[in-house]
Amino acid sequence: MSDTSPNRDAGGPAHEAAPIATAPASGAVERGGAASEREDADVDPSEALIGTTLAERYRIEELLGSGGMGAVFRAQHVHMKKNVAVKVLHKEMTYLPEVVARFEREAVAAARIEHPNVAAATAFGQLDDGAFYLVLEYVEGTSLRDLIKQHGALQVSLALYIARQIADALSAAHASEIVHRDLKPDNVMLIQRENDPYFAKVLDFGIAKLTTDAGGPQLTQLGSVFGTPEYMSPEQAAGTPCDARSDLYTLGIMLYEMLSGQTPFDDDDLVVVLTRQMTMDPAPLPPSIPEEVQALVRELLAKDAERRVQSAADLVLRIDALLQTTPEPASASPANPLVESSSQHTAAAVSAQYGDTVLSLARPELSQPMAETPNTAVVGKASHTPQLRTGLTGFFVPLFRRVPVLEKRVALLSHSVPVWGLAVAAAGLVALGFVIVVTAAIATGGRAGGDAAGTTVAQAPAAPDLQDVMERAKGGDRSAIAVLQGRSENDRTSPEWYALGRGLSVIGHVKPALSAYEQALLKDPGLASDSSLVKDVLRAAENQATTADALDLSVRALGAVGADLVYEVFMRTKGRGENAVVHKAAKARLDGPALRGKASPALLVVLDLNKARGCAAVKPVALRAASHADARALTKLKAFTAQRGCGFLGLSDCYACLRGGTALSDAIKRANATPAPKF
Repeated sequence: MSDTSPNRDAGGPAHEAAPIATAPASGAVERGGAASEREDADVDPSEALIGTTLAERYRIEELLGSGGMGAVFRAQHVHMKKNVAVKVLHKEMTYLPEVVARFEREAVAAARIEHPNVAAATAFGQLDDGAFYLVLEYVEGTSLRDLIKQHGALQVSLALYIARQIADALSAAHASEIVHRDLKPDNVMLIQRENDPYFAKVLDFGIAKLTTDAGGPQLTQLGSVFGTPEYMSPEQAAGTPCDARSDLYTLGIMLYEMLSGQTPFDDDDLVVVLTRQMTMDPAPLPPSIPEEVQALVRELLAKDAERRVQSAADLVLRIDALLQTTPEPASASPANPLVESSSQHTAAAVSAQYGDTVLSLARPELSQPMAETPNTAVVGKASHTPQLRTGLTGFFVPLFRRVPVLEKRVALLSHSVPVWGLAVAAAGLVALGFVIVVTAAIATGGRAGGDAAGTTVAQAPAAPDLQDVMERAKGGDRSAIAVLQGRSENDRTSPEWYALGRGLSVIGHVKPALSAYEQALLKDPGLASDSSLVKDVLRAAENQATTADALDLSVRALGAVGADLVYEVFMRTKGRGENAVVHKAAKARLDGPALRGKASPALLVVLDLNKARGCAAVKPVALRAASHADARALTKLKAFTAQRGCGFLGLSDCYACLRGGTALSDAIKRANATPAPKF
């Protein structure tokens, strides 16, 4: 990948806490665009921090960018001698509670996600003067925006490879219940890592939505528009609630742009852009793009979220299948090294061209986090299209700051703030009018412009033999898994869901496998006795990363077999320190009422014998054991035959009440003759 050394366009309005500009590998700093124009007029006050040490550990060495909300610096941890990026919120912004809350939200979101394709946050705090700061991983490379700007359309295989990494990062974010909401090429950095020159890092969770933060302040009101218009989902553009599938729509826009060199709904008028996002189908991709890839992009760009790929984890699998099976387009341009020139888009071909990292596409065991590159750095670049934020956020702030009269400061309560800070309050009215205009455009325009875009309907390929697809999927065939995932969830039968669960388990995608199994069980409860399904769930339960999901599925959907499975996990991990977390989780389910309602009489005997204290409590359980005990109760029952252990010197019989009949001996005979469930 060539070193583009782009300018640091730090004055744009795209980021609350300032965009972080792309840095050339040499570390040289070039300033241009809006930032340069502003520097000609006055000196950025943020530069006063250069040479100082924040929080007694971060020495500020270089201003990377400054925007309406804050500034970003390259700093060095004075003890660890490691470069970091430090975002500092402008002091005057600390008087705006919503801005501070969003800045803190970014810190929480970035810190919650642990994934090699996400720039990590390592610290968050407040300085003595009241300003807030956020410390991030320092990522040095080239933004996806600059790669597209320099080369135009990318190779199909390279576009898919980059999209796969972004999808994998989103899968981790969504698993942490975080929706990015501002994904775009500017927020994806491509760095050199080991043998991979296109290793992606996703940045900037400044307007991320934490879906579980129900108790926190409601920062996004219904009808508010947040994000970058060219990359907004229809639901974002309409100001309605959005979930993880909104990020997948945005990734579809980015994949379209990587494949064609331009976004599908570009226009100088932001209202037109948003209206097209909500009402217009994109123009077809070039005919040289394989139909399977075009179909995936169309699915990602479905206006109805229910018709899109439903999870980032599913999208990773779909792209894996495409990277192994997509044929090379007929037309190729040898003049552009990023346009297809190889004979096949196989995983091996991509690996040979882009590095060893892509081997993880075919080998899930290689997709674990890799060792960090020393002194990597956060980088990012201001969007060429302004973000829209209808609140006290960054679309209006940079505009106000460029008007000299609005830079004058006035007293507000006990603080001195610029006039432009007061003007932010009026921005909500402007944004409200904007939303009304967009809504009116939808009401009057319908799907106007769809024909003009030249949308065509591709001939549907012949349907594959579904039975054959399911059999191949069960064995872990990724292309077959992708076919099943491409079918509507509402139309999937229980055998299809089961095949998905088996296949996903085989290739190591355990959480989506458990979800698929649950859907299969909902449609066919008899699958609870399927040995392959049960073994897959048991393996997932013994893996600490998926213990809770597997145990909960066992209790919810596997009936008596599931209850026995939980007990099996409990016994296998008993006394093994390395499995203490799994053992504790299994015990919690065994003690819960939900499991007792599903447990067999034999398991209830075991559970009650383990809890019973004293002869009076043991006797009724022993009577039940005579009819229901299995081998799991044998050790405990035999212990009751001992006639000493209580009283003075332990000479008395602890269970004398069991000696008058045959209940105990009958229970032992029953347990000896009845094997325990096998897994």
